[in-house]
Amino acid sequence: MRLSSKDLWLHRLDKFSVLTAACIPTGLVIGNLGFELLVGFSILGWFVRCGVAKENPFSNLAHHPLVLPWVAWYAIIVLSLFLNGPGNKGWAHDLAFIRFVLLGLSLLDISKRLPVAKYLLYGMAAGVAWAAINTISAYTLGQDFLGKPLIRYIGKQKEASRIAGLTSYAAAFFLAWGILDNKLSSKHKRLIIAIGIIAFIQLLQAQCRTAILASAGGLLFSLTLFVRKRVPVRGVVAFLACVIITVGLFFQFKHLWSLESIYDRIYFWKVSWVMWLDNPILGVSVSAFQDVYREIASSGKISAFIAPTKQVFNYVDVMHAHNIILMLAASTGLLGVLSFFWLFVNGTRLVFKNMGGFRLGLTTWPVVLLINGITGFNIYHSWYQALVAVWLILIGAGYVANPRTTAD
Repeated sequence: MRLSSKDLWLHRLDKFSVLTAACIPTGLVIGNLGFELLVGFSILGWFVRCGVAKENPFSNLAHHPLVLPWVAWYAIIVLSLFLNGPGNKGWAHDLAFIRFVLLGLSLLDISKRLPVAKYLLYGMAAGVAWAAINTISAYTLGQDFLGKPLIRYIGKQKEASRIAGLTSYAAAFFLAWGILDNKLSSKHKRLIIAIGIIAFIQLLQAQCRTAILASAGGLLFSLTLFVRKRVPVRGVVAFLACVIITVGLFFQFKHLWSLESIYDRIYFWKVSWVMWLDNPILGVSVSAFQDVYREIASSGKISAFIAPTKQVFNYVDVMHAHNIILMLAASTGLLGVLSFFWLFVNGTRLVFKNMGGFRLGLTTWPVVLLINGITGFNIYHSWYQALVAVWLILIGAGYVANPRTTAD
């Protein structure tokens, strides 16, 4: 059946939004400008589409399990901002979190008309490949394809940090999917596992301990969940032994067993805990976290942490709490914690409600997110918000009330 001119344009606008969203993982590797433009263009395409169609998608979206908690989480961020006032980041910093909610709404709506998950899977694989190509370029030529120097790919800052975040999820996901999905052809199984291995090598190269442990933990959880049902016990034990030995030897070779950074975090946690106790319901606001932290740490009311080595840890300038629960609590209070975990629980339930095909790999997601959150990434950092949004969209795309699960 031939589409009318209007329907053709609606389809093109949907496709535009999906394709730009699928490029977000690659944009994360490129940098802030890269992923922010892609997020903006994806939302813009959806807005234009709604205008051309003269449709209001919000009434239907409200029934999606991810939408209300996602909106509630944002509403708590805004409420905390208005009650506490902005910090040095200004009002726009917290208000602009709406872009990630709108990205989620747009793709969840479009998933009713297009196979959004398929595009995002290709996009995630492309992000892993682009990270690998740029890292190789940085090490061999001294800079990546955009002229950024090698130093940005070493350690936990800049590109290395974003690549670690991306690959911590991607490595576990692709490896679990490739190993567990018995309906894949041998060719596709090898390809998907190869992408997972490339992602894991990238993860090791970034040398972010928490991200490495999160990915390994997610993979361990997923394979253990399906042991005997989809994969033989001996195969799982052998594979996981290889992962554990590889991580252990890598930590030993790179001297990553040091607890010094953990001692840092203990002091961060002490200050963040006091920040929450002083503002238990709505926190201090995301934009004011750094200011309030500095004020409390500088006041002397929180004693420094003295390590067994007698080294003193009491850093005053800290970007975030280095713990997802304390960051949520200190910034947005108990309401922020509850709204986020409402979203997390609903996302996890969707994962386990339908575990056919690529969704087998999604069983790694809750574990990776939680372990990453123990000491690692800032849940309120813009690039991490974009990454979490992409995974939530992948989880919720094409949602139906009673999906048919794949039975083996």
